[in-house]
Amino acid sequence: MRPAPERIEEIQQALSQAGYLKAQPNGRWDDQTREAMRRYQADHGFPATGLPEAKSLMKLGLGPHPLPTDLDTSNVAKPGANGNTTAAPNAPTAPATSNAQQNSPASTPQP
Repeated sequence: MRPAPERIEEIQQALSQAGYLKAQPNGRWDDQTREAMRRYQADHGFPATGLPEAKSLMKLGLGPHPLPTDLDTSNVAKPGANGNTTAAPNAPTAPATSNAQQNSPASTPQP
């Protein structure tokens, strides 16, 4: 299925705003657009196909909803300046466990 020229223009504008496309949006999926999409995909951890697939479009803000954080490979934990691993700003965090859960009888060894 081929996107309509208007949709291609939207994608080109988003790639341009993100700094990946230097050409004027023209509504054609040309070599410059394909290469811009490849670079965008590679930089965000997606397969670099150069095609307008769903995850890339959602990450560009052009999907029906934002890209879920569990599918966003650009939000993985990265080493910090001191070598410790830090989570990306939008990365999900593990829920804290309460002391009641930690000290439950099921987790306490029995004699």
